[in-house]
Amino acid sequence: MSVIIIMIFTGLWLSVDINPERVTTIFGSPAVYDVNGKLFHVRLSPDSEWQIPIPLEDMGKWLPLVAVNAEDGRFFSHFGIDVLAMMRAFAQDMMRGHIVSGASTITSQVIRLAVSEREGRKRTVPTKILEFIMAVKLERQIPKEKILECYLNLAPFGGNIRGVQTASLIYFGKTASQISPGEACLLIGMLKGPTLYRPDTRPEAAVKRRNDIISLMERKKVFTHEEARRAYLEELPRKKFELPSRAWHYAELMLSQNPEHPQRFDSTLNIETQTKLEAILRQSLGDFPSDVTLSAGIADNKEGTLTAWVGNARFSYRDAPYSASWVDCGRSARSPGSTLKPFAYLEAIELGIMTPSTLLADTSSAFSGRAPRNFDLRYRGAVTARAALHESLNAPAVRVLRRAGNDRVLAMLRSVGYRHLTQTSEYYGDSLILGGCEVTLLEELEGYTALASMGIHRPLKLLKESIQPSERIASESGCWLVSDMLKYNGELSLFARGTLGRQWQVALKTGTSYGLRDAWACAWTPDYTVVVWAGRPDGSSWEGLVGARASAPLAVKILRAVSPKSGWYERPEGLVLRQVCSLSGKPPLALCPSTKLEWAIEGVTQTLPCDIHSVKDSKVVVNMPRGFTEEGGKNSRLKIISPVPGASYFTAPLDIERKIPMKAEGTKGKIWWYLDGEYAGVSVNGEVLFRDIPDGEHTVSAADENGKSDSVKVKVYTPGKRSSVEKLF
Repeated sequence: MSVIIIMIFTGLWLSVDINPERVTTIFGSPAVYDVNGKLFHVRLSPDSEWQIPIPLEDMGKWLPLVAVNAEDGRFFSHFGIDVLAMMRAFAQDMMRGHIVSGASTITSQVIRLAVSEREGRKRTVPTKILEFIMAVKLERQIPKEKILECYLNLAPFGGNIRGVQTASLIYFGKTASQISPGEACLLIGMLKGPTLYRPDTRPEAAVKRRNDIISLMERKKVFTHEEARRAYLEELPRKKFELPSRAWHYAELMLSQNPEHPQRFDSTLNIETQTKLEAILRQSLGDFPSDVTLSAGIADNKEGTLTAWVGNARFSYRDAPYSASWVDCGRSARSPGSTLKPFAYLEAIELGIMTPSTLLADTSSAFSGRAPRNFDLRYRGAVTARAALHESLNAPAVRVLRRAGNDRVLAMLRSVGYRHLTQTSEYYGDSLILGGCEVTLLEELEGYTALASMGIHRPLKLLKESIQPSERIASESGCWLVSDMLKYNGELSLFARGTLGRQWQVALKTGTSYGLRDAWACAWTPDYTVVVWAGRPDGSSWEGLVGARASAPLAVKILRAVSPKSGWYERPEGLVLRQVCSLSGKPPLALCPSTKLEWAIEGVTQTLPCDIHSVKDSKVVVNMPRGFTEEGGKNSRLKIISPVPGASYFTAPLDIERKIPMKAEGTKGKIWWYLDGEYAGVSVNGEVLFRDIPDGEHTVSAADENGKSDSVKVKVYTPGKRSSVEKLF
């Protein structure tokens, strides 16, 4: 008989195999840790369980010690099977006539949890024998400490809770390394019956089981008498704690970018910075309608990492105020307004054709009557590049774009991370830097981080261990000049006086999309870059969505909170101060009436002298280049610039007054307006007449005092009105 048993066992030994990876590979919950190692976000595992595997050394002193002494006292001396325990269990079962105790070891329990349960094996004697054989083989392949680690990570603790780290967080609100001797006994006591000894549903049974283990630990000299006494006095947890689910949209972004990553994610997020960002945005929501939200991101310029991210400030895991609060607006493509302008100026500076003192024309001339309008609907004439960028003037920006080259500017924008710019430069035209394209907040943050990093572009890192390629896209000197042009030098008309300190400096660029749908602000110091967006998730407009008012104060406030001691950039070696004509911004001639100092890039910036001042009849005269003055004499042509000829205007369904601006140029004095041949009003050159135009196709005409006239055809319709759409299309 014994020979037969030996033969059977030998056959099983040879036929049964165990791959250590089947045991040590645990498909747990995605767990996201911040840059300092603090757990801030956990999600269900692929098996819909809460399970956070951790190394044995992170489990603290008491849990491994109590587990071994309570579950398998000879764990470190047996070879996977405890022969003495098997003999004792066999004798007890024979005496009682039924199974009284088993002889499972920690190793065989690991086999059961990691192999048998996953394969759906029934609890039978043959299964038990297979588990014993596999346990012996496993002991020969991996260390005892690794087996104990797997056991404590796989052990069930009631419901869908698995592993000592998860159980410690849920039952005690702290990590496994922080629990006390009494808490360790409570958790290990649950292993005999995870449902039977749950402290939240069976407190009396849980206390009795815990006290039995405390007594056992004292008898085995694991606990001193004093440690055991204190353990008996510990109260059971009164409630279950929830696992952290902070920074939901950040976690969603990171998980979507790393679907094959192991369960532990060591992220670049700083939970303290994230808390500050969330608090500032939440506090500011009261200034907006309930369906307008905020989105913002913070990047560390030195590391090229995403430090904080709020995809939607109205997001609430339990009680979302409206369904769109789940939308991560920071990943949605939106019109950037004027936020791309600095990159056109940067390209022109890099080419050497521009400095901050270069004179630009803020006029409609040379645009065939269709010049881009500034936000305040007026032109300023001749302005410096510094003033034009600082005030975000549209006509000068288009001139800069054309001088730098649309292809070059588009290539630069793509090189710093604007991945949604997939069309050709001909497709975008002048609108490329006026908001006639789509970008995401994440792209804006990456692009401005490259600018704030003095020309070094790196895709923003979300994982600490990831290696991101870096590329220089512009010179330090060029980026320094653009940052200096946009430096907010204490002009506090838009901000509370206490927002900025006297020594603290920040660069700032705002943007407002056409139709008041998106309000942007991009701000940076040498340490951090912040981008803030305000708008409605569905893209509809609101009159308060102006970048300078809705987003800029928040961007500055956020930077002030996370970077209060940031200084300013050191001047790059390639920059030099040179004398320039105060008017033209170019190296002066002897006849230039005044000069000033301005920065230039040595060996790059053009040195062509002033071409505005000359001598005529022994007097210095100013010869402004073509395009710097508005036309408007008797021989000029009256031109309607608004409404845009041939344009279709969409009005909001609930707007009571659907007013459309009417404006003409190329004349002086009064202008009379007509709608479909009927008098509509009068304006003075340079002013705008607003008139309510009903749905349909219309002819708008204008005539001045000299008899000059112009007319355009436009279409107006309100989305949702079927009759309106049918008339037009």
